Amino acid sequence: MKTILPACGFLFLHLFLHPLPAHAWPQSTPDTTDVDVDHVLQPIEVTATRYIREILDIPYAVDRVDRDEIQRAEPGLSLEESVRGLPGIIVNNRNNVSQGDRISIRGLGSRASFGVRGVKLVLDGIPLTMADGQSQLNNLDLTSAGQIEVLRGPSSSLYGNAAGGVIQIRTEDAPDRPIEVTPRFITGSHGLRRLQGKAAGTAGGNRFLVNFNTLWFDGFRDHAFARSTGINSVGKRRIDDTWTMTAVANYYNAPYQYNPSSLDKATAESDPASARTFVQRQGASKEIRQFQGGLSLRYEAPGAEGEITVFGMGRTLFNPIPGRIIDLDRMAGGIRGVYSREGGIGNGGYRMTAGLDLEIQRDERREYGNAGIPGDLVGTLDDARVFDEISRGDKLLDQEEGVDGFGPFVELEWSPGPEVSITAGGRYDRFRYEATDRFLSDQTDDSGTRNMAQFSPHLGVAFRPAPLTAVYGNFSTAFQTPTTTELSNQPTQAGGFNPDLEPERIRGFEAGVKGFLPDAGLAYDAALFTFGIRNMLLPFQIDNPETDEVFFRNAGKTRNRGIELKLTWSPLPPVNLAMAYTGMQFKFDDFEVEREVDGTTRLVQLSDNEVPGVPPHHLFAGFTYTHPDNGAFVELNAQWTAEYFANDFNGPAPGSGKPVSDFVNDGYGLVDLRAGITYQGATVGGVLFAGVNNLFDTRYNGSIVPNAFGDRFFEPAAGRTWYVGFGLPIGAGSR
Repeated sequence: MKTILPACGFLFLHLFLHPLPAHAWPQSTPDTTDVDVDHVLQPIEVTATRYIREILDIPYAVDRVDRDEIQRAEPGLSLEESVRGLPGIIVNNRNNVSQGDRISIRGLGSRASFGVRGVKLVLDGIPLTMADGQSQLNNLDLTSAGQIEVLRGPSSSLYGNAAGGVIQIRTEDAPDRPIEVTPRFITGSHGLRRLQGKAAGTAGGNRFLVNFNTLWFDGFRDHAFARSTGINSVGKRRIDDTWTMTAVANYYNAPYQYNPSSLDKATAESDPASARTFVQRQGASKEIRQFQGGLSLRYEAPGAEGEITVFGMGRTLFNPIPGRIIDLDRMAGGIRGVYSREGGIGNGGYRMTAGLDLEIQRDERREYGNAGIPGDLVGTLDDARVFDEISRGDKLLDQEEGVDGFGPFVELEWSPGPEVSITAGGRYDRFRYEATDRFLSDQTDDSGTRNMAQFSPHLGVAFRPAPLTAVYGNFSTAFQTPTTTELSNQPTQAGGFNPDLEPERIRGFEAGVKGFLPDAGLAYDAALFTFGIRNMLLPFQIDNPETDEVFFRNAGKTRNRGIELKLTWSPLPPVNLAMAYTGMQFKFDDFEVEREVDGTTRLVQLSDNEVPGVPPHHLFAGFTYTHPDNGAFVELNAQWTAEYFANDFNGPAPGSGKPVSDFVNDGYGLVDLRAGITYQGATVGGVLFAGVNNLFDTRYNGSIVPNAFGDRFFEPAAGRTWYVGFGLPIGAGSR
């Protein structure tokens, strides 16, 4: 597998051509000296930096995706639909609703066996990432999302447990009319049915949005049935000219989500839709209920802004997996506060920002042996009956797990002149993990605590050689703690927390350039990065055919060097062309693992092997046409992902005679097509759309399980699929 990157870099280019939607808060104006005012773009601003900043003033890589790019003609099944055109971020749609997307930014996050690791997710100001660093996307409602911001690279100086970066999602703004109701329906391949109902409106200083959606999905593979219902609601009240209050509530209920698990290379190629009989006999699936809510109070005045958010969540999970049944009850919450103030020093200016995050997490974890379902029901269940039929074995674990997080941070932005901005800051994070063993009949008390802490500094410089061009560089550090699941899953089957598992610690450099060429209709973004990791967390499975449990260990040292490019061009107002490329060399510097060879256990050095699950190249190209008069649109996207290894050995382990191809996820190219037409009348509108994914019916594996036992690394993806949908906005007045 070749991963050729230039030794010296290209710089960062980011492109944002779309104007900013109407914003409730004041906006700064770029220096437009000597620039034709007819071609000046409205400033692009983001808030994932913990306060409102213009994108060209930010000394690191950041992207923004707006409502039309997120929702238009998309089924809303995967975050990949929204961010496929961004460099640096890769979302593996696992075609497995039970396990969810695998998200990595610059390769970090690829370790996740389920949910998201290494990336901080925030929805409407409320963290979807728990205190221990694990995130679930269950209550992320893409059908009502209005904006997604992605910070690429180590972000612990602002967010703590955020080694790879940050994804911030905000619900769409309510329309400027008393009420608008939008029913929406989608149907498609493999039993896809999605029903959505959205109600939103504005009355005086109050705005509200409530979105209901429910999903039925049989899945491409056997044993992949899923059913879920979600409600997302956001209310905003403008108290006065400086204070705004926002209330958020999300509810998610999945009565069943079946898990088809992974396959070996031969089976993935010959029978990709299959699921192992053992997986079906074990009733591998999930039942989930979750509620999350919060209240934010935001202050904005000339030269100052601040926000405080109080949030909480409750989650129940019943999760039979091969070899084990997990029964989990979780309560979590916290307080997030930030205050930012700007001022002047001579001919320059400064902004001081300070904040504090307090987080708690409490889990009641019970685990049992999995005695499976009756043999005559294997392959016949397709709904919640699986939980009635499955038999619990002996209790294996019963413990209370707690995590307390404390993270103060401060950042100073200084502009000695209008062309230069220097940002320096840091954050101290301390996490206390505690396990209380309640399963004492085994005559062992595995109770204990773990403390993990780090100070994460950041220094960045942005220089504007021209009003619409920025060159920047930064140095930053980050760390990522193991999650409670990763700490409690021990190959020894002991209770408590793994005493040997340490947090990842990262140190990185980045340089880039980003800007706009309005006369040519171009926007660009390019970056070069390098970072080293100590104690990178890596998944593995043990030699036991009766379990699919995933365990974790630390790699000694790894390094990642990469390049990210993005270019968009609008030669005519209705036409938009986009290209994005990500290239990485993610390798072990020093990593020894034990391996039995010829009856003798010895250490094998894996230095210079590639980190599994991280493609060295990813390329995206897109074309969009929107008719300026009748609302018709068509979008064509193409992606290419290079081959990558599925295990630490980058092939067969010493002593094995298997071919290298069994350990490689082959490269693949995909083409997606979607089109539709919209109509907006005075009181009634409509949208009709359709899409075809994997237009040329490519056979590929959308994701892998790194270091899986039995070489069952591969998670096959669907061939050509289709969907059609329609919506019917009904309201008074116009947006």
